[in-house]
Amino acid sequence: MKRKIETALLGLLLLTCSGCSDWLDVTPQAQVNADKLFSSPEGFESALYGIYISMTSTETYGQNATYNLMDVLAQYYAIYTNKNHNMYEASVYNYENEDIKYLVDAMWLQNYNTIANCNILLERLANKDELYFTAGHYNLLKGEALGIRAYLHFDLLRAFAVNYSKDPDGMAIPYAESFTKKVHPQLKASVVVEKILADLNAAREVLKSVDPVFDDTFRDQNMNYHYAQPYKNDIFMSYRAYRMNYYAVTGLMARVYNYIGDKENAYKYAKEVIDAADDGAFWFASEYDVSAPLKNRDVVMQSELLFALNCSNIQDIYYSIDAKNSSTLSLLEVNNIYGESSDFRHNLIGESTTSGKTISYKYAKIDSEMGGKIPMIRLSEMYLIAAESYYATDKEVAADFIGTVRLMRGISSDVKSDTYEQLIEEVILEARREFVGEGQLFYLYKRLNHPVIRNNANVELTTAQYCLPMPANEV
Repeated sequence: MKRKIETALLGLLLLTCSGCSDWLDVTPQAQVNADKLFSSPEGFESALYGIYISMTSTETYGQNATYNLMDVLAQYYAIYTNKNHNMYEASVYNYENEDIKYLVDAMWLQNYNTIANCNILLERLANKDELYFTAGHYNLLKGEALGIRAYLHFDLLRAFAVNYSKDPDGMAIPYAESFTKKVHPQLKASVVVEKILADLNAAREVLKSVDPVFDDTFRDQNMNYHYAQPYKNDIFMSYRAYRMNYYAVTGLMARVYNYIGDKENAYKYAKEVIDAADDGAFWFASEYDVSAPLKNRDVVMQSELLFALNCSNIQDIYYSIDAKNSSTLSLLEVNNIYGESSDFRHNLIGESTTSGKTISYKYAKIDSEMGGKIPMIRLSEMYLIAAESYYATDKEVAADFIGTVRLMRGISSDVKSDTYEQLIEEVILEARREFVGEGQLFYLYKRLNHPVIRNNANVELTTAQYCLPMPANEV
């Protein structure tokens, strides 16, 4: 990349985020230099926390890579008829518009900046002995940094490169494996995928021996060690759902293999997570959790999040968007998406107190104590991947995976699966219901070469419209 990636440096590591949870309160103060930061085990841990915080920026998962730009492209919102809306040009896929180009460029640069910080951490870590750290912390640091690096590269690949099934050997994005002033060249999509999977395999290898998610206490639903309670007085080992834990890495591998059409491995890794959930590692949110009074409503269904970003000010960010008619994200065709009255996901949407529009409650300022989370990988996706990847083996079992998701949401309707095309439509329907505000739906349409659904009509996209344009001075 021609724009020097070192502009990231430690700026992102030095962010503070009061209210992003107690375990983030140890993040370093501004302008601490690298040598001082990495002069203690706690400094390494603070650097990792800083990386997670940088992922919550509005340029990426705190706004544009989730509920704003990426979900606008997925046509979740009633924007395409409103030329006064500041995301109108995105809703009609006009990436040449200067405002939209700015958002796209910022998402690219911010993700590579965060990748640069992962590389700084990994390179500093390579010069330290495991015994320098509290038992297990070295492997957590390494595994999580590798997992984040893979996650960010994969989203860049999905957003900016041509669909893999169309051109696996086409030039895609750079893969930054080191912190350097040298240009990281663009690579073929297939090479980028190889590097992503190499990072994920390495992350799994170092995490599997130390990640607390394997501890039986993480199966205790009353304790909720994944997201609610500290673990054995070791904050760095706690709240694994908000870190790139072993199962998050495994779920991401299922996502990557599904992306490249390797159905055998997609099923293998999705099923590993499903089996872990059956063993109590994760569990679907109940109707009570999702329909409780707003203050106690589990708006992100957190017990089923394999990985989420923790940032309570997401509600303030979303509120600032919702409060303006020119930016409010009013959901489209809600009654068609949630057609069955028994589907309790209806409780995750409602009328905005500021705009009066129908919005998602996942990030809304509704005073929910369960808010402040940005879902990155959830359990239901593993079931959808398993359904899609197992169809050729047993279409009835494949349909049962979707049926399980529906049953867990209060729906008993049959899954149509006489043909693979029917099953895919069922996968898309559940994805539209599940991933509101999470930035995943557009990638699903793109991977399947499927038209984007809007108001029960299909919007046919060109190859160029499916690809965000790389910044001109980066190529």
